[in-house]
Amino acid sequence: MRDTQIVREVPGLYGSIKVDEKTIQKIWDEQNFNQLKLKTELGKKLKILSPGTWNQSEEGPDFKNAHLLLDRKEIRGDVEIHFQAEDWFYHQHHKDPNYNRVILHVTLFPPKEGAKLILTRDGKNIPQLSLLPYLRQSLEELLEAETVELLAGYKSTLPINFQSTGILEEIKNQNYQCAQDRWLQKKAFARRRLAQGNQEEVFHQCILEVLGYKRNRVQMSQLAQSFPTAYWKDGGAEPKEVFDSVSNWKIRGLRPANHPRIRLEQYAQLWKKNPNWIESLSDLNIPGSNTGKVQCRKSLEIAKLNTKWKNTVMGGVWGGTRINTLWIDACLPLLSEIKQVDYFETWFFWYAGDFPRILHKITQEAKIAGHSNNSPFSNGTLQGVFGYCIKNQIFG
Repeated sequence: MRDTQIVREVPGLYGSIKVDEKTIQKIWDEQNFNQLKLKTELGKKLKILSPGTWNQSEEGPDFKNAHLLLDRKEIRGDVEIHFQAEDWFYHQHHKDPNYNRVILHVTLFPPKEGAKLILTRDGKNIPQLSLLPYLRQSLEELLEAETVELLAGYKSTLPINFQSTGILEEIKNQNYQCAQDRWLQKKAFARRRLAQGNQEEVFHQCILEVLGYKRNRVQMSQLAQSFPTAYWKDGGAEPKEVFDSVSNWKIRGLRPANHPRIRLEQYAQLWKKNPNWIESLSDLNIPGSNTGKVQCRKSLEIAKLNTKWKNTVMGGVWGGTRINTLWIDACLPLLSEIKQVDYFETWFFWYAGDFPRILHKITQEAKIAGHSNNSPFSNGTLQGVFGYCIKNQIFG
């Protein structure tokens, strides 16, 4: 059986993070990256017709029988995944005849200047694609799914490193810093998204991606590009047509309310109720951070702002934790970048969105927050604990 458990420390936005090579393979398998205008390192246009079959048991390339268009020429063969271009040579693939059918070398990072061409044993030059410029999320955010899975089996009373400080104030400060790091990551990728497209389409794409949850985020992202805002305006959208255009929905085990067909119907309702919802976002009066005052939900008037957000902007279409996630993950980081105003404190004190229940338990056990009036659960406290778990891989 092949060994895919290769782990590297790679540079994140705020220090190094541990990434399993299997995570990169999963990104390729799920096609969880922006596939518009893909180009190889030598500038050839690339379209992925099929990523191939993930090889998790046999020796040889990571994906078998992929189907690609390279400068409009159809090619079929295998795909190999690595962190860096030089890993091809480090693993001796250039001497192994099992890799002669490789038609694409996919790496997380772009090759270094002056790097050697990737060649098979029989001397064929292999095109190379670097995923990092096409990722829709930061590496930290892409690790969330793996962290959630690890958290599902967590049964201890408290993460050991939270306990080690021994002083409640230090624990809260550590949590606050982890939350700040998460906010800056989200802002950085909001900035990158805005640089790649116009504001209206970016809001549209981000909202649909959040509505896809973890399982159908990729499918929703692709739909957002296939059915841009012009399709949804004037109430003419047909959610069934949009839903039927995708054949690989991940439906098994979904709660009925989270079914992508239902979410697309709700999104169409939003455009009918408020066709100017994106413009309405810009009209919201959101308090900035760094005022020099100690802030809280009351001083930030979050309850009042939340009512306007849910009912005026979003037309009352969504409620519960989902409306909070749409705000804290999709909209607020984008607004912060567009207006060049830091909304960290509003983001921190906002009501909690969709988080694994175990994060509430850890947060409460660490006495970072709870259900009391003095220290209620908030987006920021849970984001801090989540960021800590991702960064330190404490369950791995």
